[in-house]
Amino acid sequence: MAIRGELDLATAAQLDAELARVADRDGVERVVVDLRELVFLDSTGLESIVRFDATARTQGIDLAVVRGPRAVERLFAVMQLDQRLRIVDDPAQL
Repeated sequence: MAIRGELDLATAAQLDAELARVADRDGVERVVVDLRELVFLDSTGLESIVRFDATARTQGIDLAVVRGPRAVERLFAVMQLDQRLRIVDDPAQL
């Protein structure tokens, strides 16, 4: 799932809905959230990803996050989410 543009208060609900839809599918083993085309991320968007990580763990779904631009990556590092989430440089690494 590629996220483009901004992930913030105005768009986080759309991501939540899409992630819930994907997680409800039978046989889903992995969800990849690609942040390479994300230009802005606020705490609401970050919370959506963290909340889905918790859901994925309880459902046995492997969540991988593709590293975003430097500003996005910095937010993950400051919040120490780079230690909690599986973050990769390229989806081909999976």
